[in-house]
Amino acid sequence: MTALKTNIVLLATLFFKLATAQPNEDIVIPSSLPGCTSTITLTQSRLSTPPFWQQCSWDGTMTVYPSTVTIDDPVDCHGCTDVRVTSVPMVHCPAMIISTVVHVATPSTSYRTVCAASPTPTA
Repeated sequence: MTALKTNIVLLATLFFKLATAQPNEDIVIPSSLPGCTSTITLTQSRLSTPPFWQQCSWDGTMTVYPSTVTIDDPVDCHGCTDVRVTSVPMVHCPAMIISTVVHVATPSTSYRTVCAASPTPTA
């Protein structure tokens, strides 16, 4: 895969994750060292109006789930065995006061980025 195609795939993955409101996750940078860790930092965009950061939006409702289901989100680590997920800037939201508690019957979903078992085929 050419560098241009790789960059397009990485950008498409980034935009897909942002559009589907998944937790902020990183895209993997290729490396040729076995046993290495791939990482890239996702820069969060500031909103033009309060609360300025999407993750600080809060209506005062806390949802209580009976359990959590973890779903692996495999990515091509380009020869590395591990992936590190980071985002900047580190955002600290103001105190979020809980005014309502809602109990739901369905489990919450957590996504974990992992290296795929086999490399992504190149076209």
